[in-house]
Amino acid sequence: MASSASASPPDESDVFKAYEAYLLASFSLDAERVATYYDEPFMFVSAARTVTVATRADAEGFLSPGFKDLQQAGYAKTEFPELKSHSLGEGLAVISGRGVRVTRDGRELGTFGITYIWRNLPDGWKLSVMIVHDPKKLLPLI
Repeated sequence: MASSASASPPDESDVFKAYEAYLLASFSLDAERVATYYDEPFMFVSAARTVTVATRADAEGFLSPGFKDLQQAGYAKTEFPELKSHSLGEGLAVISGRGVRVTRDGRELGTFGITYIWRNLPDGWKLSVMIVHDPKKLLPLI
């Protein structure tokens, strides 16, 4: 996940490359691997709660219970039939859309809205804020 920040200004294609690598890591349900894509600190926001994790180890602890639940449910991947990105200025981007979790046998586990705020740091794009929301309330990004 190399950043091209030193060669040229970052753009959505750069952040989408980081997002795709993050998404593939998330399919593994390996908290240690997924946490490497998080900024420090990282913030998770939903209607039910807000969680801020200060370190990668804290992020792993936050992720592990949810990953265990997904594994027990037969989770295979998350598909994003709707996903858009937008630059918020140099080194900052938003990716937002609708996700569908799918089991190994093709059943739908659930649908959700998701909005990610990404920062371009010296070691590449990192996920700073993840907001889970109503899948019918997507950001109208252009």
